[in-house]
Amino acid sequence: MPRCVLPLALLLLAAPARAQSIEKKPESPSQSIFKPLYTSFAGLSAADGYLTWLAVHRGAVETNRFVAPIAGDAAGLSGLKVATGAVTLLAVEQLRRDHPRAAMWMMLAGNGTMTWAVWHNSQVAGLRP
Repeated sequence: MPRCVLPLALLLLAAPARAQSIEKKPESPSQSIFKPLYTSFAGLSAADGYLTWLAVHRGAVETNRFVAPIAGDAAGLSGLKVATGAVTLLAVEQLRRDHPRAAMWMMLAGNGTMTWAVWHNSQVAGLRP
């Protein structure tokens, strides 16, 4: 018998046996709503950034004093939208741990606000009457 068989057998016998489950814990309904909310928020943020840039290049003036200096710069505006979106999602994730319902309402409010911004910017950019 090879020399490694005995130590290997002793190690296997000494290791505690544990049952492992491959089943995932089902998500609660309030937890499963966050993926679509996050996805729609990211899409709306991207649309808002593009429509802001388009409107500025078509002669509109950005009224947000924080965004106005970079509204005509695609890279700067994209960076700002990514950064503010990431901070928003990280804040919601922090809130979600202890207060999932409040986090859900915060994302619904954020999506509603972004929907209005996209709607407004599409009108200002001349894409709709």
